Amino acid sequence: MLLLCRLRFSLRSNNKAEPSSLFEWCAEMALMSDCLLREALEARFTDESEVRDVASYGCISGVSGFIYYRETIAFFNEHQSDIEEWLLNDHEFTLADFCNNAEDVDQLKNAMVWAAVDLYCQERTIYNETLEPA
Repeated sequence: MLLLCRLRFSLRSNNKAEPSSLFEWCAEMALMSDCLLREALEARFTDESEVRDVASYGCISGVSGFIYYRETIAFFNEHQSDIEEWLLNDHEFTLADFCNNAEDVDQLKNAMVWAAVDLYCQERTIYNETLEPA
């Protein structure tokens, strides 16, 4: 699966986010501030090491709770509107981005859940690494 994180901010040589970039990051994460999807992902991913692994290798590498279709479909069905809003509107993906390799609706739902989880972990890792205290 393609790396889904589209970095929208540049880093200074000391790997700290520039002020305008930090503002963009905070604004983007605020889009999910009252989102049940974000709450579910924050509750699920409490281990920063696992978050970094998912950010690096993706759900395709096997992430507990997101392995079997029954798990990903149930997660999608519970958070469908938030997943669609976040991926399709806030991050400007299209359904075609997810349909390319999907042969049925279950695979489409799985791809969208994996994309949402991967993207969440990537953004959280970037946030943690760029905002570490000096």
